Amino acid sequence: MHRPSLAAILLLFLSACGPGVQTSSGAEYLARYRDHAAQAPAVGTAATLPQDIEAAASVEPLLRFPAKFGLARIVNGRLSAIPAAELEHWTGLAGRFAHLGEFAAISPLAAAFTAETIADPGRAETGDRARRRGRDAATDLVRRIRLGAARQHVDAVLVYEVGARTSVGNTALALADLTIIGSMILPTRNVAAAGAAEAILLDVRNGYVYGDASATADLSRLATSWGNDERRAALRERAVRDTVAALAPRVEEMLLALERAMQARGGKQPPRG
Repeated sequence: MHRPSLAAILLLFLSACGPGVQTSSGAEYLARYRDHAAQAPAVGTAATLPQDIEAAASVEPLLRFPAKFGLARIVNGRLSAIPAAELEHWTGLAGRFAHLGEFAAISPLAAAFTAETIADPGRAETGDRARRRGRDAATDLVRRIRLGAARQHVDAVLVYEVGARTSVGNTALALADLTIIGSMILPTRNVAAAGAAEAILLDVRNGYVYGDASATADLSRLATSWGNDERRAALRERAVRDTVAALAPRVEEMLLALERAMQARGGKQPPRG
């Protein structure tokens, strides 16, 4: 009897999942824990809450409309410029949500320059730098994006990553080393070719995550058309476009849900139009 692979199951799960939205208060979250601990001392007290967990939970939603939103694209573990074909999707989305504020792409050059000129207080200067870079690559990337967005005075940045794999592993359609999604969600069996993308909306100032969205694209029709290197490059570009095209509507759903949630919490909301 045929059993679907874990990757195929995860792909199906991601396809079915709607976007997630968060506007909850960190102070309220921690207060519920302390109330519970006071009522049931055997469970523990606020003092027993791990310091890093408390720090992660303590952030508050700072976003108010109208706001300035940034857009950051990750490819091969690096912040990259947004190609015109992808920018069309985001420009259309920005137009539909103009009542929420303005949208701007995060400049990779500005982000790199800012990261190099501002010291990282959380990083020691000793040790093997090459090993440290490998271990902290994702951390460095997030820091670089937030610094670049802060330099552009962005309130919240939409960070998105896209990638694709085929049934034969890392062939010409393997687009990126995924740092946000993780390669485990991309099928390597039972599906000829598929793309996956994920986006998060992150507060630049305190790292609060307002929402996330994910999408997949069936790229099977591209898997049999390898050809020469030029053809393969064109297929990679097509695969990225298709996957981003699938992601953009999910991001729109996420923004609509966030707008409703912010209205419910009493956030300032300008009229449409």
